[in-house]
Amino acid sequence: MSDAPATSPESPAPDDNHRVILGRLWRDYIAPQKGLLIRASLLMAVYAAATAAYVFVIQIVIDAAGEGRSVEGYAKLILPVVLGVPVLSALTNYLQRIDTNRIALNAVAQMQTRMFDASLDADLATFSAQGSGGLISRFVSDVGVVSGALIRIIGNLVRDVLSVIFLIASMLYLSWQLSLGLVVFIVALAPLIALSQKMRGSAKDAQAHVGTITGELKESFDGARMVRAYGLQGRERARLGESFATRIRLFLKLVSQQARVDPILEVLGGFAIAAVMIFGIWLLRTGSITPGEIGGVLGGVMFLAPKLRALGTMNNVVQEMLASLSRIFAVTDMRGTITDAPDALALTAPRGRVELRDVHFAYADGTKALRGVSILAEPGQRIALVGPSGGGKTTILNLVPRLFDATAGAVLIDDIDVRELTLESLRENIALVSQHVTLFADTVAENIRLGRPDASQAEIEQAARSADAHDFISRLPQGYDTVLGEAGDTLSGGQRQRLGIARAILRDAPILLLDEATSALDAESESKVQAALERLAQGRTTLVIAHKLSTISGADRVYVVENGQIVEQGTEAQLRRKKGVFARFKALQG
Repeated sequence: MSDAPATSPESPAPDDNHRVILGRLWRDYIAPQKGLLIRASLLMAVYAAATAAYVFVIQIVIDAAGEGRSVEGYAKLILPVVLGVPVLSALTNYLQRIDTNRIALNAVAQMQTRMFDASLDADLATFSAQGSGGLISRFVSDVGVVSGALIRIIGNLVRDVLSVIFLIASMLYLSWQLSLGLVVFIVALAPLIALSQKMRGSAKDAQAHVGTITGELKESFDGARMVRAYGLQGRERARLGESFATRIRLFLKLVSQQARVDPILEVLGGFAIAAVMIFGIWLLRTGSITPGEIGGVLGGVMFLAPKLRALGTMNNVVQEMLASLSRIFAVTDMRGTITDAPDALALTAPRGRVELRDVHFAYADGTKALRGVSILAEPGQRIALVGPSGGGKTTILNLVPRLFDATAGAVLIDDIDVRELTLESLRENIALVSQHVTLFADTVAENIRLGRPDASQAEIEQAARSADAHDFISRLPQGYDTVLGEAGDTLSGGQRQRLGIARAILRDAPILLLDEATSALDAESESKVQAALERLAQGRTTLVIAHKLSTISGADRVYVVENGQIVEQGTEAQLRRKKGVFARFKALQG
């Protein structure tokens, strides 16, 4: 069990003010695409103007028929408009959709890139605090919500707003008195605004719960072997069933709030049409308006109603997007506490001297993990850390490459505080082999090459031979070009460990950290891995954590770590003669 600290500094919460969130979306992701925005806006303006032109077409046709004039006289004017308007609308709508989709997808891609960059750059404590399930949910679910919303908002919102403006302008031109009936639609804004805050809160809760479900599914799938071996299927069904039910409840709450918008607009739209008809008849009797103008305004209302209804329901989309953007910006705003100092030095030609000098380390809640730990490893020495789980051994290893920073005291490489070194130069001089080797769904060769990306195929194969991995790799279907399954699950534990060792050999770093590298292996695999580790450690400063004391023979010095302190130190022989904590561990293991 790892005793790495579980510090959990929260990433800064973004401002929930919708103006701030939308302003940031515009400034960082939309505005930089000026060329596409201008072209799409022009196309939408043409579309809106074409839509508004129907008002005048209706007015001309009705008045021509009502006055008994020959319609043939208007045919040359009307028919091109009647036929041309839909063609123009369709063409501009098609072209603007391509541009607006491109704007939205470019913004989302940039958003995901920034999220991933922030996740990679965050230090281990900050990254761990987010939880993998929650992070994956934001990359997939929240980004999906924002993507769909942006496509609708950029493509439909601007187009429909322009259409509403052009339609209202044309209706006011025909009859400003009759067009005042549209005031009814303005009344609809009040209940919609009141609903908006509730919808955003509900959307945020629903999206956050998707992250919870993602995390629980990941736990269940990762533990598939244990779930079946222990007969835990019933427990998992109940646990995930409860989460699925909560998700349904949260989304039903959101949907019920969204469903109120359409009926409100539908009723108000009916009232607006009735008002235009009644008022129009009265104006007609007074001689203040022509039948064509009534028809034109009424046609405008018919065109206007679905546009306004779409704008009303667009509020739902905006509120969901705001909730998701808030969660996305929480990731892009992650700032790790472990960064290069302004005057950081590059670690060049290191000798490999490692020292922890009176180091203290505490969790975020103040619980102390290390208390005055002092360790010295001279260049080329092998230092063993032993002791009970949770005593602080892995924490000590994590401090060397600055995965965490000491609360007090100092960690030094060649007598230089690691906080004074650049992270890149520090970490490129350290190789880590842990109990759980990380392998990616890529070829064997590429997984080994992670140790040194510019390594040649010959160097990769030489590293594999030194790690006693070449023979089993050669027996794979495509040898070094064999693509491994997820997390390398097609290999045995010993094979995965030897690939990890090959990676470390290829890195050729002067400092080697071994974190229980053989604790989960069978005797045969352990023997092969231990031999490979011995070859790897030659000429390097090595810090090794071992629960099996049989694996630390030959260590230059042994430190016994218990409750965050060094309780004993010396050679293995000295500690056996002392008959203290180490001797007790040794006796328990036979």
